[in-house]
Amino acid sequence: MALIALVSATSGAVTTAAAALALASRRPVLLAELDMAGGSLRHGLLRDVPRGPHREPLDGRIGIHRLPQAQWEQAGADGEFTPQMAEHLWPLDDSDYRVALPGLTDPRQAASLAGIWPTLLNMLQLTDQQLRWDVVVDGGRVAWEGGRLHPVLTPAPVLREADLVLLVVRADEEAQQALAYPAVQALQQELTGHSRGIHPLGLLLVGDGYRGAEVARALGAPVLAALPWDPAAAGYLRCGGRMPRAVGRSRLLRAARDAMGPLREHADRRRLMLQMRGAVPATAGVARVVEQLARRGGGHD
Repeated sequence: MALIALVSATSGAVTTAAAALALASRRPVLLAELDMAGGSLRHGLLRDVPRGPHREPLDGRIGIHRLPQAQWEQAGADGEFTPQMAEHLWPLDDSDYRVALPGLTDPRQAASLAGIWPTLLNMLQLTDQQLRWDVVVDGGRVAWEGGRLHPVLTPAPVLREADLVLLVVRADEEAQQALAYPAVQALQQELTGHSRGIHPLGLLLVGDGYRGAEVARALGAPVLAALPWDPAAAGYLRCGGRMPRAVGRSRLLRAARDAMGPLREHADRRRLMLQMRGAVPATAGVARVVEQLARRGGGHD
């Protein structure tokens, strides 16, 4: 139903916020960990989540960093590397319709992703638009080169095509707001060129004791979502381990659940205003991956 990317001007909170939105969604969801500084889900939330009937553990053979190798191995062959993407999806919990694409194991792997961005973006858009899943992207900390999104250190192709880009801000810390302001200005300029004048950028505020209207006015961007400071639930999302019994009823997950509906509606309005054309499979391989995901999400629309 929406392709939502989360980023920050400073490190921290993005992965936790993205995981909260993904786990709180009432729809099938794909959480793509595209932080070019390296992924943390495999060492935290996913570390004790097994996969399949043999309950295999997550290891370094799974993740976005393996996709360029799959593409190289299929070069010149009859098949495509795209169906292998499905092998790199990992369950977020004991359901079969909340999955994650784990991130890099080493920041030096980021440069190798240049050739797979068009295919990966196509898959994310189809999962959103055709399957009507929620797609949440952990974009990590934004990095710049010459005033533009860095082509290697950020998932720039995905950010430019996302329905919404949420800048995660600790609203109760003045230093975070000060650092967020130039990021808002740069992102608005960057994303406007790819959205024909309609801004996909908004703020996701983390913390308590602030006024959203004041933060929006200070930073020059609308507040589209807010999550409370909830150390217990955030600790589980960040570090993993045994799921607390009441985590689904925690302040954090309840707020994330309340936020997802308005975020989808905002994305739908933006698409309608832009009269955006729906994505179509760029290759037969992408279509097969989407079919596999459709079987996972059957009955949970």
